[in-house]
Formats: sequence, C-alpha cells, structure tokens
Amino acid sequence: MPNEVPSTDPRPTIALVGATAIAEQIASRALRSGLNVVIDDVSDARLETISRSLHGLHSAPALTQSVESAIRAADFLIDTLPDDLEVKLELFTLFDKFAKPNAIFITTGTIAIDDLAAITFCPDRCIAVRFSTTAPNANDITFELIAATESSRQTVATCTNLFVHTLGFRAARV
Repeated sequence: MPNEVPSTDPRPTIALVGATAIAEQIASRALRSGLNVVIDDVSDARLETISRSLHGLHSAPALTQSVESAIRAADFLIDTLPDDLEVKLELFTLFDKFAKPNAIFITTGTIAIDDLAAITFCPDRCIAVRFSTTAPNANDITFELIAATESSRQTVATCTNLFVHTLGFRAARV
C-alpha cells in the first residue's frame, strides 16, 4: 500500500523511478542518512519487494505508482530504469514538466546524458551516475559522475556531496 509522498518536510527528498536493485541501495543509504525517499514503480510486486527489504530502517520510503507525484516532491530525481531510449526521453520530459525549481535530474543508465539533457529546459541540472561493485564485496559500491556538456559546477558539486558524504558511496571518478 503506497505511503503519502512527503510535501513540507525540510529534509531533501530523493525520488527513485524504478524499484530496482540500485534503487534499493540508494534508498537504504538515504533513509539511514535521514533523507526522505519516494520510490515509484508501475509494479505493485516490485514496490512490495523493495518495501520489505527496506523494512526496519528509521523511516519508510513513500511508495507510489504516480510518477508525477514522486517528481513533484523531489530535490533529486533519479532514474534507475533499464536503458530504453524512448522510455528515458519520456521520463526526462516528465522530470522537466513536473519537477520543482532546482531539482537535479540523474540517470543511472548508459544512455548519453547529453541526449537526455538536450530535451529539458535545464540541461545544467542533468547528470549521469554509473555504479559498480567491487567483488567479492557487493556492498562496496563505487560510482562515477558523468556531467552533461552543460551540467553546472553546482550540479556536479551537489551530486558529489550527495553520493559521497550523505549516501557513503565511494567515488571512482568525478
């Protein structure tokens, strides 16, 4: 059963579009850090699975099947869906349409961030993040930030702070 999406809480909110394994990792770390988390997915089963895996943390993520409400609530919009250019373009169009001012648009896929940023009115706030694990420790997750041509220094700095200091991922390269 979906929780209400936070609206007036002063803590930053991360919206994760796609109840995937990387979304679970990000959500877990964000919740432990005291951030608000909204997870959007079209599948009740995937939302239920991720909800069970995150059970017991200080707060529960808000779960929704309304991408628009997830987008409206977030300071960081993170697309964790599998790569499909048409889906990603549609998602970034929705980000652009419904996001609050200054929200940062992030993709975890391999589609070029410049292609996604180009369809928005805010290419300076678009960035990609690529995650990898170091075997044999699946919890040792590193990331690399990939700025779009027009990504601002502030976007890069804010995302570096989020992923390193707040979420505790290890930077492979920024």
